[in-house]
Amino acid sequence: MRAKFEEKTYENYFNSELARQTDIYFPLGQVQEGSLGFDSSALSSNRRLWRRLGHPFWFFPPFAGLELREIADEMELFLGVTLDNIPRIKTNLLFQYKKPTYITIALGAEWTHWNEPYYRYDIYKEQQDLLMHIDNQFGTRVFIVYASPALHDVNDLVTAHLNRQIINISNFRKASELNTHHRNTYIQSGTFSIACSEPEKIENFDLIKTIDSANSDNYKTDETNRTAIINFRKQIVSVMSENQYYSNSFKKLNEQYAKIEKYELFYSHLVLSNFRQLTGTQWLAKI
Repeated sequence: MRAKFEEKTYENYFNSELARQTDIYFPLGQVQEGSLGFDSSALSSNRRLWRRLGHPFWFFPPFAGLELREIADEMELFLGVTLDNIPRIKTNLLFQYKKPTYITIALGAEWTHWNEPYYRYDIYKEQQDLLMHIDNQFGTRVFIVYASPALHDVNDLVTAHLNRQIINISNFRKASELNTHHRNTYIQSGTFSIACSEPEKIENFDLIKTIDSANSDNYKTDETNRTAIINFRKQIVSVMSENQYYSNSFKKLNEQYAKIEKYELFYSHLVLSNFRQLTGTQWLAKI
């Protein structure tokens, strides 16, 4: 049976906890329900600014009704100043969130690997090919991981959220370790999974420890945050343009913002939001 909650709910709870437990901040609008085509989402992502004002979360800003072209210049100013005044980006993280199916009967195709109820999610070839292309392009600069909860009831999910245990109840798998497989299965959080079609046990890794390792000199860069985000957008556009499955749709989504392309930082956030909406892949930056 499918988990009894929306994937978006898990995603938002996960991101909220990740922000508290690590030095992670979310780029413009990454935790919002709406798209970045709206000014409310554009402003709301400035979490550092609103924490300074005593409001760590943003709901509905008082700027409704303005065209994107009218606010683009001001948005560029806000984002540019804020981003340039914080420490430099050390690493980028790409999260692929998965809502699992909970298999409770022996008729499940992977039952013989577990002989007990287990969780399963599909790995889509088109999506996996894109993640692998990004992994090959960026190497150690980008860490790509699947995240899926080891629970299926919405009440349990809410309880885990209230207790700040979302990361602890999740099962993580590096995307590169799932290449050539079409499914991943697990029975609990933080241990291991069995990827299919050819069963392969994959040992668990410590997500927080991996993120903290970004403090090493290997992740230092001379780029400002502004430049890093703009360059990252250009790399994503290049990768997507070569992907037969996503390229046409991605191009069409970005065409609606063509008139504000000269506002590079604001435009980059809009393009990266389209990347997230189309592929389901979250991008984050550690500071």
